[in-house]
Amino acid sequence: MKIIDDIKKRAKKINATIVIPEANLDKRVYEAAKQILDNKISKLIVFGKNSEFDDSFKTKDCQIIDITTYKDLDKFAKDLYEIRKAKGMSIEEANRLVRRPDYFSMMLLKDDLADGMVAGATWSTADTLRPALQVIKTKKDKPIVTGITLMVKENADPKVFADVSLIENPTSENLADIAISSAEFIEKVLGLEPKVAMLSYSTKGSAKSEMVDKVQIATEIANKKSNYLIDGEMQVDSALDKSTAVKKGVTSKVGGEANVLVFPDLNAGNIGYKLVARMGGYTAIGPIMLNFNKPVNDLSRGSNVEEIINTICITKLLI
Repeated sequence: MKIIDDIKKRAKKINATIVIPEANLDKRVYEAAKQILDNKISKLIVFGKNSEFDDSFKTKDCQIIDITTYKDLDKFAKDLYEIRKAKGMSIEEANRLVRRPDYFSMMLLKDDLADGMVAGATWSTADTLRPALQVIKTKKDKPIVTGITLMVKENADPKVFADVSLIENPTSENLADIAISSAEFIEKVLGLEPKVAMLSYSTKGSAKSEMVDKVQIATEIANKKSNYLIDGEMQVDSALDKSTAVKKGVTSKVGGEANVLVFPDLNAGNIGYKLVARMGGYTAIGPIMLNFNKPVNDLSRGSNVEEIINTICITKLLI
C-alpha cells in the first residue's frame, strides 16, 4: 500500500531510537523489531539478556538492556521519586517501579536516552499510559491525551478517526482538543490539509438534544482555538459524500471531503473504526496516542507484526 510505504520511507530518514520493551515477551513484537532492524528503519532499545535475541539485534542500531543489572537504576529511582514525591511516592516505591519495563522505559525517555516507545502487545492500556502520564506528561498546551486511528486502504484517501480508545464521554472542550490534535497529526504525519468533521446524528441543527448541543459547542470552541478547517455538527454521510452534504446544508469544504472524523463519544469511535476495518477493508494503524511530550504508543493486544511495524514508524514521525 503506497501510503504505508511512504510512511516507512519517511520514518527511515529520521534519526531516532524507539524503545520496544516487549520484544523478549511476545513473538509478534520480536518479529516486528527484527524486521525493523533488518530493513534499517529505526534504531531500537529492547530489554532482556543477549541470549534471548538473534544476530539481527546485535548491531550498532540496537541496544539490548538487562534491566536487573542496569548501571543507572539508582539514579532512575531518585529521579522518579523527585517527580512523584508530591503525589506521595516513597523512595522505596520508586526503587521498585524503575525495575519494571514500563517505568524503566519512561525513565529512558525522560533522560533523552530514547525518543519514543511502543508497547501494549502484552500490557494493558493502563500499564502503558499510567507511567507515561506520570513521567513524560502531556505538552503544556495539551490538557488531554487522545487515542486516534489512521485508516488506510489501497486507492482510497486516508482518514483519521478520533477518539477511538481513551476518552469515554468527552466534554465539548475535550472534543475541541481532540479535533485540533487530530488535525495537527494528519498535517504533520501525512502532509495533508486537515478537513475535520465533528460527527453527530444531526446535521446543522436537523435534530435538537443535549448530545447535539455538545458537538455544536465543541465546533465553536475548536474554531476559536485554531485556524484549521473544522465544521459540524454533521452526520457521517455529509462528511463523506459531497452531494449529501450540499442537500443537508453543509457549505464548507469539509462537507464530502472530511479526512478527520471526530466521534461524539468512545462508543461511536471504537465501533466506527472497527466496522470500517472489518467490513470496509481498511487497515487500522493505531490506536495512536497524541499529546505526550515524547511519543508513547499503545498497541492493541490483537496487533499483528505488520501493525506493530506501522505503529513504530508512526511513532518516529511524531518525534
